[in-house]
Amino acid sequence: MQALVKGMVQVHSVTYRIVRVGAGQYDVVRVLDDARVGAFSLGTQREPIIEGDAPEVIRQVARAALQGGRTTWAPRRMIA
Repeated sequence: MQALVKGMVQVHSVTYRIVRVGAGQYDVVRVLDDARVGAFSLGTQREPIIEGDAPEVIRQVARAALQGGRTTWAPRRMIA
């Protein structure tokens, strides 16, 4: 799958680019120096899977991306 830029988010006055690299998988790139700082993936689990040297920052970027509609993830109701 070709990488697709989904948009940008700002966390703690730093701008990050959200790049979709696979189904539910996103790279986080710091725009200032065009450096990949980590990745997150969304799936059937409640929490996103975070990887990178600064997991708390990646978690905040993932949250901002979800809230800002920068991912293709959509909430699904759990059937009890």
